[in-house]
Amino acid sequence: MAFLARVVPSLLVCAAAYFGVDAWLRASLPRPDRVARGVRVGSLVADGSAGADELARAASRVLDRPIALRLGQATLAKLSLRELGAQLDEVRLRERLLSVGREGSFFGRLVDAREASRGARGVALHVDAPLEPLAAHLASVKERHDRGPVPSRFDFANGRPTEHVDGALIDVGRTLERLLAEALDPASDGAVEVAVFRVEPWASSEAVARIDRSALVGRYETRYAFYGAEAGRAQNVARAARGIDGLVLMPGAVVSFNDAVGPRSEDNGFSRAGEIYKGELRLGVGGGTCQVASTLHATAFFAGLEVVERSPHSRPSGYIGIGLDATVAYPTVDLALKNPFPFPIVVHAVANAGNLTVELWGRERPADVELATATIAAEDFERKLERVPYLAEGRIVRKQAGRRGVTIEKTRALKFRDGARRVETTRDVYPPTTEIFLLGPGADEATLPPLAATST
Repeated sequence: MAFLARVVPSLLVCAAAYFGVDAWLRASLPRPDRVARGVRVGSLVADGSAGADELARAASRVLDRPIALRLGQATLAKLSLRELGAQLDEVRLRERLLSVGREGSFFGRLVDAREASRGARGVALHVDAPLEPLAAHLASVKERHDRGPVPSRFDFANGRPTEHVDGALIDVGRTLERLLAEALDPASDGAVEVAVFRVEPWASSEAVARIDRSALVGRYETRYAFYGAEAGRAQNVARAARGIDGLVLMPGAVVSFNDAVGPRSEDNGFSRAGEIYKGELRLGVGGGTCQVASTLHATAFFAGLEVVERSPHSRPSGYIGIGLDATVAYPTVDLALKNPFPFPIVVHAVANAGNLTVELWGRERPADVELATATIAAEDFERKLERVPYLAEGRIVRKQAGRRGVTIEKTRALKFRDGARRVETTRDVYPPTTEIFLLGPGADEATLPPLAATST
């Protein structure tokens, strides 16, 4: 009895201590259906009495937070993520909120809950934001702001390269990432700078300054009239020649005639002159530009460059041999050339007093080129009659001479400095040119000569 009298009180004390500690430990765990005290979600901190649904709804208000969208010193707009179609994954958020202090062993859950009470447990907000709404919002800004890079050229008059200009493009994807980070950061100032990335040109001023221009890679000349009624066309030839002068083709690079010369407009230095449109001669701004494109094409063709894009005229041209012409129309019909050689090439184009010269300069002349052509098909032209009231009674005027259409086969044979040879065969189709007669009132078409008699 004496022994029990001594032991029982001790056991009672230990039991009381044990169950007291156990109760205290269990009280440290989150209550059923409540988020553990101290859990952080955004700027919110759980007090232990809030449910996951309540906290998730409160956290979703970040989608309505207005964020100022800035570009430099200008504020473009104030937008919220909800306006941009963003959605908070509340199901995932509730699951994560209720997981704190409820996963793993008893001791692990206890440690997790104690860490949360000290502010060391945060739950991330998962927001899904589509790119299209922001892209639509920034479309007009991109149109005004975006600019392509301007590569350096070689200024033959001054003997030095021009300064290149980097391009700048608004990055919608990166801007959206910044908006998300700003909206979800409770310590942010509520403003985001639109993301812009720099685009370097393929030919920098430093690279052009180092180009070896000691060898003539190719040269071709054509003639043009430059006085009287042809003054406008001569102006266009000179303007287009300036557009390609100094152009640099880096190894492997493709250059576009249209990109280099720009729109054929009076604002861009072009004049009205005769041009061929849908097989007929008419007046249009930029007539004569095709002669520059054709001369450049011929120069590149005999220099061994790769012709990536090129279209022949609707009829053979009088200023250049058949198969060497190249028609261009901004921005749809282009001449594109690629430099296949391991060194840069510089274009030098000069139009002066009726003589257009295009040269290519580089480290060496890599190939000798020969051209052979053969007519493999021909097609007769048709006649078109137009009755017009402004001609005298019975008068007949031939507006346009007819020309037979031809299909030619071109063979370019290249012999390279290392002894290698390559032969390329292509075809050009020149459709027939319709013969056009204008007939005044009362004119008798039976008096016209037979169609075959006027064939050219």
